[in-house]
Amino acid sequence: MIWSSATLAVSDDETDSPDPVRSSTGHLITDPAKVMGAESCKECHKSEHAAWSASMHAKNFERIDSSSGKKIAAAYGNTKVCQNCHSTPHTETAKFAGAVGVSCESCHSPAGGDEGWFKIHSDYGGKDVKREDETEEHLKERLAKCKAAGMVRPADANILAKNCYSCHIIADEKLLAAGHKTGQSSFDLIPWMQGEVRHNFQVDQSVNADSPSLLMARYGTTTAQRKRKLLVIGKIVELEICLRNLASIDAANLNESYAGRRGWAGRAEDAYEYLDEEIGEAVDNDQIKAALKAVKKIDLGRKFEDQPGAKAAANQLSDIVKSFAEDADADDLAKLDKLVDDLDKPKGTPYTP
Repeated sequence: MIWSSATLAVSDDETDSPDPVRSSTGHLITDPAKVMGAESCKECHKSEHAAWSASMHAKNFERIDSSSGKKIAAAYGNTKVCQNCHSTPHTETAKFAGAVGVSCESCHSPAGGDEGWFKIHSDYGGKDVKREDETEEHLKERLAKCKAAGMVRPADANILAKNCYSCHIIADEKLLAAGHKTGQSSFDLIPWMQGEVRHNFQVDQSVNADSPSLLMARYGTTTAQRKRKLLVIGKIVELEICLRNLASIDAANLNESYAGRRGWAGRAEDAYEYLDEEIGEAVDNDQIKAALKAVKKIDLGRKFEDQPGAKAAANQLSDIVKSFAEDADADDLAKLDKLVDDLDKPKGTPYTP
């Protein structure tokens, strides 16, 4: 994961394991039986847990049982579909019971099971070895094992972005037809990650840092560097998710509001224009150019019909954003700082211990 010219070589070993498996519309396919629950994380991540507990994510499952939630569920036919985005789906075999909102494993993937990442990620080389005493060799090995086990870490910004957008852009056309909104049209990674969901306490449990503090400690990544890459990653992922939704729906519904100019096609067009006219004009980057080229030939206007083209472009964007996240040098993106500043208005108040 190369964030700047100062990145350590340890990051090179993190790109070989496969990405998480996703549905045709971008949702992370997970094993609910491996979900351990947020309480399992609390012992070592007290401040992160407290920040989560105070957020809307923790209470999101309550919307399923609200008057509007019940109305949508009745029209849809069940509430199971709601759990994908309003909770962390789990089974009776998981180590907790009761309702739970969008929690740690919704974003970082289920951690339990014999081959899960929970035990791996906190083993720094033996029972009594602290994180600050871990050898570089063991760190490389541990991070590779964590990723192979499915852990999504803060450095995996493109994967985290897909986890965010796959819920904040609703993909189920039947659910939308039942009355659910298409998602927050104002959703952007930077303001939302800087707001009430921010929980960057890895280095110091008393300080909610502006960006993941372990990235700074390990790789020298600054907040400005991370935000530059998040800006680009967010727009490419937004494009990908919208195009994937357009490609997968029933062709007869292409003129529905959630697919047309007021829905996925319009949102994709807006994201493309921002990537082209704002980001692309500010910096010279081959991956951004490739993303624009992949989408340019698709007519995203009111008469959108090119589902095969949308699918092909979405697949290309998936590869491009992964390459950008891993290879783009954030120092070459400094001219994006003005765009970042324009967006850098936290959504909600970050938690303070």
